[in-house]
Amino acid sequence: MPEGPETRRMADSISTALIDKKIIRFSFFHEQLDSLKALSKISVFDALSKGKAIIIRINGGLSIITHNQLYGKWTFNRPDTQMKTNRQLRIEFVTEKKAVRLWSATNIVLCNTKDEHLHSYINKIGPDVLDDATDQTVIRKRLIEKKFRNRILSSTLLDQSFIAGIGNYLRSEILFFSRLNHLKKPSDLDEAQLNNLSKEIKNVSLRAYLQKGKTMDYERIGRLFGNTDNFKRLRHMVFGRAGQPCFICGDTVKKLFSSSRRVYLCTTCQEFSV
Repeated sequence: MPEGPETRRMADSISTALIDKKIIRFSFFHEQLDSLKALSKISVFDALSKGKAIIIRINGGLSIITHNQLYGKWTFNRPDTQMKTNRQLRIEFVTEKKAVRLWSATNIVLCNTKDEHLHSYINKIGPDVLDDATDQTVIRKRLIEKKFRNRILSSTLLDQSFIAGIGNYLRSEILFFSRLNHLKKPSDLDEAQLNNLSKEIKNVSLRAYLQKGKTMDYERIGRLFGNTDNFKRLRHMVFGRAGQPCFICGDTVKKLFSSSRRVYLCTTCQEFSV
């Protein structure tokens, strides 16, 4: 499932392709969007992400809200590209230079723009991890709220009501850079650890957005190893690297399971005591 950084980049691509562009053809193949078929034209005014959802604002004060879940996929091609896929087309916008299509998603809702906050997903999520307003201070306050402070971090980080947009790979990377294991609770942490965790939740997520899914901190690697040449092709410090040596200490990266989800960690670097 795409996480917050991937969803934000998809929203960016939709914005670039469609805002202030003449849409010469559009198609909808989802019961929630049937009323749009009667429109003679469509203009896209905004496209943004909230957690793992995308909101497309169109004329008539309407918003299309989509959540890719496991199977949804947006594609961006030239209008004359012949698509070879077994996926089911849900949404299509075609301009002179670009065809923007959503495939296979089932969680699609049409609503008035003023009612976006009432959407069943959006009204339950916490602050978006990539929003400018979601800074270290906001995140730290969330960590020590009654609802979250006594829950293990492995669970809290995936809870979209805590901070929206964090998924499985971000969780492992955030915990690694914070030097904390997945069984710690916010209530176990001292002030320095809380501050560092809050910082890394933001920084790791932002790097993943800016670096197309890569969470590597190349500035830090440069300070540790003198150059980053051997790390450019690598995406993560621990996620997906079970059985390989930790880049920092050389110990073996382990894959464990928490709530049936994979979590990767270095038991040497991540203070494995609870």
